[in-house]
Amino acid sequence: MEQKDKYLIIVAVVICIVICCLSPYIASGDPDGLEKSAEDAGVPEDFSIEKINGIPEAIFPDYAFAHDPENQVLQIVALVLGVIATLCVGYAVAAIVRRRN
Repeated sequence: MEQKDKYLIIVAVVICIVICCLSPYIASGDPDGLEKSAEDAGVPEDFSIEKINGIPEAIFPDYAFAHDPENQVLQIVALVLGVIATLCVGYAVAAIVRRRN
């Protein structure tokens, strides 16, 4: 990997982390997307598909730690951990594909 490619990856990771740090403060408090559709369909707020199908509970529900969902610092930690996990999985997949070719 060339040096400028490494710099590009570092800059991209820094940008991702900055977005993670800012998003709890600039995100809308109003529901959007899937939550808005669920409200329009009349799905109750306490409806849980996990309990019905036996699916385990999410590690970071609503991008927060379950014991304190309103804590913005913990939301940032959850977002950063999610970004790091996603980047690691992407890197691993790329490495596997590169070795097979």
